[in-house]
Amino acid sequence: ASDPRIPAISLPHRGAESYNNMWQKVRSIWMFVGQHYMDQFDYFFLGGDDLFVLPQNLRAYLSTLGDPNDDYFVGRRFKGYGRDNYFNSGGAGYALSRGVLRRYHQALVDEDPKCAPHATTSMEDVQTAACLRHLLGVGLTDTRDAQGRERFHPFAPGTHYTYKPKDDPNMQWYEDYNKEWGILLGKDCCSPETVSFHYIKKATMVRHLYKLLYHAEECRQYQKGGDSGT
Repeated sequence: ASDPRIPAISLPHRGAESYNNMWQKVRSIWMFVGQHYMDQFDYFFLGGDDLFVLPQNLRAYLSTLGDPNDDYFVGRRFKGYGRDNYFNSGGAGYALSRGVLRRYHQALVDEDPKCAPHATTSMEDVQTAACLRHLLGVGLTDTRDAQGRERFHPFAPGTHYTYKPKDDPNMQWYEDYNKEWGILLGKDCCSPETVSFHYIKKATMVRHLYKLLYHAEECRQYQKGGDSGT
């Protein structure tokens, strides 16, 4: 249901109300955004309700890209299984420039067959990238910082910081998806200019991250006071 207090808008979409129909939901979102907000913003960011975003870092990074009327499709690059299966992780969130959205919106409205208008799948990120690549010729942008550290993250901070290759067989896909450009480990996992972390599901996690990111100096002073016995 729509809730103007947030604000949240309930959008009709083709097919069932199901995670496995995420592609149709996202198609409806981009068509709505393109119709109503196209000329009001330079970039448009999509992410789920378990994504923690640092808006000041997102804004700062997007400002380095160039003319928003040009083609920019930015997020966390993955190379999935299969030929030419490059996409930006939906979990980590991704942004489209106004130039991309203008053409993408028209392709969705026209129900171009290269954009799978009737497909039912949870892999909206794969479908979005395929449409942009095959129909519009829009590829992915390397969003790492100058030291090769990632800005967009498909997992929570602790997962990235402690990740070890081959440590968990269930994470083999993650290694495979990053094989072309590699994964930096430990403190190099994440850029100081990080934009997003995925799988931040609990309110306590949100509060904890917020405190660490925006009030670290207060935490240090509190710790010093505790150490001195005050």
